[in-house]
Amino acid sequence: MSARSASVTDALMAPPGDEVSAAELMALRDDLGRDLAALASDLPGQESLRVDTFKVLVARRHPERCTEGDDPFVPSPRRCRRAVGAAAVARCVRGFSAGPATAVADVLAAGLDDLTSGPATPGSAPWWAAWYGGLLPGARAVVVAEAVTWATALLAALDWRRLPRLPAVGGRDDWWQCPGSPTLVLQGRADVRLHAARRPAYLVLGSGRCRDDWRVELGFPGLVAALGRAAPSVPSRVVGVWPQSGQVRVLPVDITTLRAGAAAVVSAVGTWVDGRIEAQPVLAGR
Repeated sequence: MSARSASVTDALMAPPGDEVSAAELMALRDDLGRDLAALASDLPGQESLRVDTFKVLVARRHPERCTEGDDPFVPSPRRCRRAVGAAAVARCVRGFSAGPATAVADVLAAGLDDLTSGPATPGSAPWWAAWYGGLLPGARAVVVAEAVTWATALLAALDWRRLPRLPAVGGRDDWWQCPGSPTLVLQGRADVRLHAARRPAYLVLGSGRCRDDWRVELGFPGLVAALGRAAPSVPSRVVGVWPQSGQVRVLPVDITTLRAGAAAVVSAVGTWVDGRIEAQPVLAGR
């Protein structure tokens, strides 16, 4: 393993830092819920707003793009690379597949088998299976290439042999429904969740290069996880790895980090709400 993967593994396994108290976490939830509900009340009509890391970063970097509603989900090689790649990495670290290329092939084959073997059980096949099954060979090759690249990057990010227990790879996203607004929800995502100490630690795989606002990028998944958990289960840190640029960042998750993340979310939601309002057609005579 490389020196970088060793340092990333050290960071992920390091002892937790400052604890977040139950009182601090409750106050954070109350303050954030109140601020977000006030903003969401200005959303036009019955529009909903699902905020993830991408939306927070778009609001900061390209606020002019915040006028558009959520597009219908359309599968693509890029959109399914993480789902397939994470399942492939899980096979590799458990010794079921020899490497990322074999593991990706196994995952894709299993997804197709779930579609065709026996009476279908609702939800038994991965969400991408029917789409992938309808692709021509050339398009399938693109899916394979994207997933293998993603899985290889994640496998190379850590020295998996040193981990005291098998981490969760991929897995369910963290969700937090704003208590005062049924139309606003936060969605946090981590690529690896390791429970090696008193609190979990997260690893997030970035794309491209690390930007100046990396604390917001890493802080958001930590914040959403904290909002949906009791204080002892708040992540201790979020480690970010940008494979294409070779950059690594470590963000300890304490109450200061959570408060900063909450402020970034409030700012982002305000930008998106303002953009949605501006995008509404002007009524004649008004």
